[in-house]
Amino acid sequence: MSQWQFVDEPLMVQARFDTQGRAQPVAFVWRNRTRYITDQGREWVEEADSDAPCRCFLVQAANGDTFELRLELETLCWRLHRAWLQPQSA
Repeated sequence: MSQWQFVDEPLMVQARFDTQGRAQPVAFVWRNRTRYITDQGREWVEEADSDAPCRCFLVQAANGDTFELRLELETLCWRLHRAWLQPQSA
Protein backbone atom coordinates (compact mmCIF):
# COMPACT_ATOMS: atom_id res chain seq x y z
CA MET A 1 0.00 0.00 0.00
CA SER A 2 1.37 3.42 -0.92
CA GLN A 3 2.05 6.15 1.61
CA TRP A 4 0.65 9.64 0.83
CA GLN A 5 2.78 12.78 1.41
CA PHE A 6 2.11 16.49 0.93
CA VAL A 7 5.38 17.83 -0.50
CA ASP A 8 5.02 21.25 -2.24
CA GLU A 9 8.68 21.62 -3.35
CA PRO A 10 10.17 23.19 -6.49
CA LEU A 11 11.42 20.70 -9.09
CA MET A 12 13.59 20.38 -12.15
CA VAL A 13 11.38 18.71 -14.77
CA GLN A 14 12.20 17.46 -18.24
CA ALA A 15 9.15 17.90 -20.48
CA ARG A 16 8.12 17.68 -24.11
CA PHE A 17 5.94 20.35 -25.66
CA ASP A 18 3.46 19.75 -28.47
CA THR A 19 2.76 22.14 -31.36
CA GLN A 20 0.15 24.01 -29.26
CA GLY A 21 2.67 24.52 -26.42
CA ARG A 22 1.15 21.98 -24.01
CA ALA A 23 3.68 20.35 -21.69
CA GLN A 24 4.07 16.63 -21.11
CA PRO A 25 6.52 15.82 -18.28
CA VAL A 26 8.85 12.88 -18.99
CA ALA A 27 11.26 12.93 -15.99
CA PHE A 28 12.12 14.95 -12.88
CA VAL A 29 14.72 15.06 -10.13
CA TRP A 30 13.55 14.73 -6.52
CA ARG A 31 15.60 13.79 -3.46
CA ASN A 32 18.73 13.48 -5.63
CA ARG A 33 17.11 10.83 -7.86
CA THR A 34 15.87 11.09 -11.40
CA ARG A 35 12.32 9.74 -11.64
CA TYR A 36 11.36 8.62 -15.14
CA ILE A 37 7.66 8.94 -15.87
CA THR A 38 6.18 5.78 -17.35
CA ASP A 39 2.48 6.71 -17.24
CA GLN A 40 0.40 9.87 -17.09
CA GLY A 41 -3.12 9.96 -15.73
CA ARG A 42 -5.35 12.96 -15.20
CA GLU A 43 -4.39 16.47 -16.24
CA TRP A 44 -6.29 19.57 -15.07
CA VAL A 45 -5.95 23.30 -14.39
CA GLU A 46 -6.66 24.88 -11.02
CA GLU A 47 -5.90 28.05 -9.10
CA ALA A 48 -2.94 27.82 -6.72
CA ASP A 49 -2.69 29.54 -3.33
CA SER A 50 -1.33 32.64 -5.10
CA ASP A 51 -4.42 32.72 -7.40
CA ALA A 52 -2.14 31.97 -10.34
CA PRO A 53 -3.37 29.08 -12.50
CA CYS A 54 -1.44 25.81 -12.45
CA ARG A 55 -1.58 22.88 -14.85
CA CYS A 56 -1.58 19.73 -12.73
CA PHE A 57 -0.36 16.32 -13.88
CA LEU A 58 -0.89 12.99 -12.14
CA VAL A 59 2.06 10.80 -13.18
CA GLN A 60 3.58 7.45 -12.27
CA ALA A 61 7.31 6.73 -12.07
CA ALA A 62 8.99 3.52 -13.19
CA ASN A 63 9.09 2.14 -9.61
CA GLY A 64 5.31 2.56 -9.15
CA ASP A 65 5.37 5.78 -7.11
CA THR A 66 2.67 8.30 -8.09
CA PHE A 67 3.18 12.08 -8.09
CA GLU A 68 1.16 15.22 -8.64
CA LEU A 69 3.31 17.70 -10.56
CA ARG A 70 2.24 21.32 -11.05
CA LEU A 71 3.37 23.77 -13.69
CA GLU A 72 2.74 27.36 -12.63
CA LEU A 73 1.46 28.90 -15.86
CA GLU A 74 2.60 32.49 -15.17
CA THR A 75 6.17 31.66 -14.10
CA LEU A 76 6.58 28.28 -15.87
CA CYS A 77 8.04 26.88 -12.63
CA TRP A 78 7.39 23.26 -11.70
CA ARG A 79 6.49 22.01 -8.22
CA LEU A 80 5.96 18.58 -6.71
CA HIS A 81 2.66 18.98 -4.88
CA ARG A 82 1.92 15.45 -3.57
CA ALA A 83 3.49 12.02 -3.66
CA TRP A 84 2.14 8.51 -3.12
CA LEU A 85 5.22 6.43 -2.35
CA GLN A 86 5.63 2.67 -2.32
CA PRO A 87 6.91 1.43 1.08
CA GLN A 88 10.39 0.51 -0.23
CA SER A 89 10.99 4.06 -1.66
CA ALA A 90 9.65 6.17 1.22
